[in-house]
Amino acid sequence: MPRYRRYFSDGDWVFVTIVTADRRPWLGEVESKRMLLQTLRTVKRHFGYRHLAHVVLDDHLHWMLIADGSAGVSRLVSSLKLGVLQRRRSAGLAWKRLWQPRFYDHILRDENDLRRHLDYIHFNPVKHGYVDAPRDYPWSSFRAWQQRGHYDEDWGKTEPHSTSNLDYE
Repeated sequence: MPRYRRYFSDGDWVFVTIVTADRRPWLGEVESKRMLLQTLRTVKRHFGYRHLAHVVLDDHLHWMLIADGSAGVSRLVSSLKLGVLQRRRSAGLAWKRLWQPRFYDHILRDENDLRRHLDYIHFNPVKHGYVDAPRDYPWSSFRAWQQRGHYDEDWGKTEPHSTSNLDYE
């Protein structure tokens, strides 16, 4: 099995995709989505990285963050995966293998790359047919970004041009 080396510097903007084992849709359960978001908050409190955006779908998570020297991205992902497993165990939920062993990451090169990935994250529930508009999907950071003025009320009713060349599923 190959060993991947990941090099992150303090302040890197990082886009991460984490996929469930065998693409099983166990994140389709509302309680599982809640556990994952609670675990994201716990990991953030523990490691102090900067959370930029997220979307939780039934079989994967897209997460954007700013890397911090106190914990590498691999350690953050491991902590998230383990934290969700522990929450599910304590809730008495089935806990076979939950996650694929690896994850996908991409260091964002500039603000245009950041915007494209931010749009990709927030359009993802529409792309996968969960909702007709990103504002209708409760399991993403879209509303927070909309409140900051980044998105208008009708954004995402059609696929944004900036997401067309991204495909991380």
